[in-house]
Amino acid sequence: MIVYYFGKNMRILKIVQNVAHANGNEGSKKIPRKVLRYFPLKPRLQRLFVNKDLAENMRWHKEKLVHENDVMRHPADSELWRDFDKKYPLFADDPRSVRIGLASDGFNPFGNMSTSYSIWPVILVPYNLPPWMCERPFLLLSMLIPGPKGPGNDIDVYLQPLIDELKELWEVGIEAYDAYKKENFILRAALMWTISDLPAYSYLSGWITSGYFACPICMSETTCEHLPNSQKRCYMGHRRFLPSDHKWRDEMKAFDGKKDDRCAPVLQSGEEIMEQLSSIEQVQFGKELNSTQSNKKGKKRKRARKKNKKKKSNWKKMSIFFELPYWKRLLMRHNLDVMHIEKNVCDNILGTLMNISGKTKDNKRARRDLMDK
Repeated sequence: MIVYYFGKNMRILKIVQNVAHANGNEGSKKIPRKVLRYFPLKPRLQRLFVNKDLAENMRWHKEKLVHENDVMRHPADSELWRDFDKKYPLFADDPRSVRIGLASDGFNPFGNMSTSYSIWPVILVPYNLPPWMCERPFLLLSMLIPGPKGPGNDIDVYLQPLIDELKELWEVGIEAYDAYKKENFILRAALMWTISDLPAYSYLSGWITSGYFACPICMSETTCEHLPNSQKRCYMGHRRFLPSDHKWRDEMKAFDGKKDDRCAPVLQSGEEIMEQLSSIEQVQFGKELNSTQSNKKGKKRKRARKKNKKKKSNWKKMSIFFELPYWKRLLMRHNLDVMHIEKNVCDNILGTLMNISGKTKDNKRARRDLMDK
């Protein structure tokens, strides 16, 4: 793919394939396959300090937040936040240094489920503000990734202008005016983590969240069983997260007929992940140029699948976030959106308990799998 920037403020980003022209002729005018609407981050961060009251609230996380043991009211109470402050004290000393979270997911803008279309907004959350202000209108729309299909692995291409700005905000910073202190200062910012559902987690992190090693925490130690009758994968081994003396660890009949004495998996450090990523082949962004020409007879193009039973890693690419100098040193880089998980679990439980047709998980195939176990 070739990426073109248009406009002084990088407001429109056009993506064109190497020879993807209107009529296929090399001399014709290049027409973009997609147009990304990108909204620059730096001027909007500067505007957060122009208003006196808002500039004062941007210092709330350091000057007004009351910390209590085992109580989490704000991301500043988290272990990750405190660890980041220890690793980068110069950044943490200034309460005006902006901590940002990134959230993204696809939705159908037409509201008609019969129309297949998916547009992906990328939203930034400034965590300097108190919890009751970390919502609209202080959520920053960074970009709109157009459809009709989700970006998939190509999301790194769309995120490039945002990453460029974040690198500048970390390494150099920008001059801003603080209306609360009535002075100019160098504004710096850092991306703390991403928030998404499981499919988007795969796009953002580069870890495939499906298959036998779907868990991005357990990785190669994921406990997965194939259910032959339901033709589904079942992820087990949750007792390893319980305290070592918990009574359920020795319970056999209520679970899979086995004891579980394993310890909880240890989180991989950024250096360990970088070492794993160094051995994989980076994906090629974009679609094949000759995919339409080689498919003139109407035959479906077959995907080349590589079967490797000894594969113990689900990494498919090195995420673009690793271009940020501090990214590999974060304790946690990606978060799952609790709302999606709670809704899906609640729907499945209620559908099974109330025996709702089409939603219950209690069926003949599931019972055969239980009998086999």
